[in-house]
Amino acid sequence: MTSAIPRHDAVHILSALRQGGVPTLGLHHYAVGQERELNVLLDQLREVSGGHSQFKGIRGGYGSGKTFITSRLAETARQQGFAVSQVSMNRDAASLHMLERLYRGIMQNLGISGTEGNALGTLLDRWLGSAEDYVLEVQGIPEHLGSAVREAVGQRVEVLLAEVAQERPSFSAALRAYYDADVRGDHALKRDVLGWLMADPHASTRQLTGVRGQVGPADTAAYLREFTRMLRHLGRPGLLIVLDELDEMRHLKRDLRLRAWANLRDLLDQLARGVPGLYLVLAGTPEVYDDRRGITELPPLAQRLDDPTQRTAHPNLRGPQLPLPTFSQENLVAVMRRVQELWELESGVLGRLPAGFAEMLAAGWTQRLGSRSPRVAIREFVSVLDRARDYPDFHPDQEYDFALDTAALSPEERGEVLVSPDELF
Repeated sequence: MTSAIPRHDAVHILSALRQGGVPTLGLHHYAVGQERELNVLLDQLREVSGGHSQFKGIRGGYGSGKTFITSRLAETARQQGFAVSQVSMNRDAASLHMLERLYRGIMQNLGISGTEGNALGTLLDRWLGSAEDYVLEVQGIPEHLGSAVREAVGQRVEVLLAEVAQERPSFSAALRAYYDADVRGDHALKRDVLGWLMADPHASTRQLTGVRGQVGPADTAAYLREFTRMLRHLGRPGLLIVLDELDEMRHLKRDLRLRAWANLRDLLDQLARGVPGLYLVLAGTPEVYDDRRGITELPPLAQRLDDPTQRTAHPNLRGPQLPLPTFSQENLVAVMRRVQELWELESGVLGRLPAGFAEMLAAGWTQRLGSRSPRVAIREFVSVLDRARDYPDFHPDQEYDFALDTAALSPEERGEVLVSPDELF
């Protein structure tokens, strides 16, 4: 297996696993299970690439692999040219009850293949570059006539943005300001424009001609729609947005929860009207879909997402919800074996573990944490491989115990109830 895997991928994967995280690339090298469910998502991704808009609500308990499967989808989407934004919902940051915060989270986490960090500036440079190419090559304006070229590019921006330029002129004005700043080499002004486009509340607009105020809740859907259209103008298939940890919304006070669910309904309505190239994926536990603090709290939203087959032995994987099966102990052992192969590729030495240790570790953590065990068990497995390498007198089968500081566990892994009575109303 490892002979065909780049060592760079192994290093990246092990670095993430040591921190209890999910890698951003190379996930297929150690994936076990979920192929049927992943294929459903990839089928939808193909539809989106063809000019449709799609939505999917991933449904799975803690430890079922929601973040893992959405990360595999995101990796594939980037490889196919999509812009991708993966956002972990947080009631104090990116949250559905405040759309400008959600929009900010989406734009701040925007990425494309081949670019490290935020990709918004890169994409704007390319989009405005294509507008300039049109002016020079199609309209035939000589390049040495700088002011005429800049004016024509500004007019081209207005044409390309069409509807949003009339309804929300600040958006097109910001793009013109970005282009002018780029021509002048004014990097500080470009940063101001990027900040404003990402809904940074601290972004200065003093030097942005035609830009008024900040990006507000009423702007977010229109701006995401236009940004997706800009991506398709560049020849990219579109935008994938993953909103993970949707359970965070269940812990808001009731008035804020209702606002969050209403905003989600409005986003789905936008998709229903068609945003070519936009794929919205949500990820949450069954409680998000079924609990009284979940989407059932807003009947119009529940009607859009409900699927009676979810309560049968053969749920419809191609309906609004995609259920993930519980990650089994056998699958956990299989993952550990693949992780050991990656570890050996990264380290250049064979793992010094006794026969049956992976099975013992998987059984022990499954007994203690149940279906919530995979993240902890895999991190512990890598830790044992590391220590066995560095300490010749370390004998995992004799010395390993399952004592772990609870601070290293997430609240879900500790099995805590996350909602207190004062959060409900």
